[in-house]
Amino acid sequence: MNSQNADSSTSFYSGQIYEYDFLTGELVEVSPSFSFPKKVLSTVSEIAKAFIVSGAKTSWEFTGFLFSYLVFAQKRLVSFVYLLESIKDLAVKVVMWRRGFLFKPTVHGGVLAISSVALVVGGLFVNSVEPADFTRDLVLASENTTETIIPEDRPRSEVIKYEVAGGESLSQIAKNFNISVDSIKWENDIRDVDSIKPGDTLAIPPVTGVVYKVRKGDTISSIAETFSANAQTIATYPFNYITDSLKLTVGQTLIIPGGKKPEPTPLPYSNPGYNQPIFYAAGGNGLFSWPVRGSLNQYPSWWHPAIDIGAAYGSSVAAAGGGKVVAATWGNYGYGNYVSIDHGNGYSTTYAHLSTIKVSAGQTVGRGQAIGNVGCTGFCTGPHLHFAVFRGGSVANPLSLLP
Repeated sequence: MNSQNADSSTSFYSGQIYEYDFLTGELVEVSPSFSFPKKVLSTVSEIAKAFIVSGAKTSWEFTGFLFSYLVFAQKRLVSFVYLLESIKDLAVKVVMWRRGFLFKPTVHGGVLAISSVALVVGGLFVNSVEPADFTRDLVLASENTTETIIPEDRPRSEVIKYEVAGGESLSQIAKNFNISVDSIKWENDIRDVDSIKPGDTLAIPPVTGVVYKVRKGDTISSIAETFSANAQTIATYPFNYITDSLKLTVGQTLIIPGGKKPEPTPLPYSNPGYNQPIFYAAGGNGLFSWPVRGSLNQYPSWWHPAIDIGAAYGSSVAAAGGGKVVAATWGNYGYGNYVSIDHGNGYSTTYAHLSTIKVSAGQTVGRGQAIGNVGCTGFCTGPHLHFAVFRGGSVANPLSLLP
């Protein structure tokens, strides 16, 4: 502070610093100290604190964003998996439309498409591979390779042509193809079994029965009656390609398993089930009880691994054994209303074409307990019970387990 005396004109410098307090109207002495460094340190401290707080806030925001993104990515991944599952289910429904009506064309088209792609792609690389001499390897392979025998007892889907060899009889040919002699006679209009000779070409049906071309006015029931066959067997034979509407097309070729061509004079006829039962299960009679009283309309076969029990509409259907109901609903593939029971011993049973269902999934039932009523829901030609037995996921012959 500068001060000047009016009398002596003497001036001095006090070396003190004052600040004017506007609230009190007084001068306040400020102690001479290192206030500037303190302010600098305070400012730096505030900046550091703000930086730390800002960094922590930014880190928290980043963590939150990362978590939200991972949740979003998981949801999108799950949605994508569900989309693939929906596409797969749609593809299965399309292929299995009308009981597999499109299965054969789809498979053939897929094979043709893959072959075409392989042919085109293979041509791009054919010139980039240097030819090699495999003569020696082929010679060695031919000397040490055993012959591969392809089994000939696989199920066939259609009639095939066969040329009679020298010394063969009709019965030998029938035995080789696992069908009855009459089936070959009917298909080839043979009246005398000794009339065939080497070089003759015979039409061989895929199973014991009759091959028939649909005429105007024919129905599955009328054809079954004409050839003493079972209508349900004709409808469920997989290579007849009969749609869910059960409508037939004039000129359509049908295989009638177990059918018998009417003759003015009855001829000896082998058991229609000659080549049908092929499923066998370990166990003895009485493991299960009959689920309903009625007639045995259809035996187990490779295309129908179950039995059909004909009974009056509404007849009570009982559980063949005690267990837990695992399904009680409408089923695909022609089942209609059906019930499946897990018996806890490796076996499970299925009851299809029911008119009503009296149990629900998860319910425990006892042997002989009513689970539904006979009906004709799903792919069905008349009231009956479709009864199937499974062991470890494989089908079993119900007749070997019933009393």
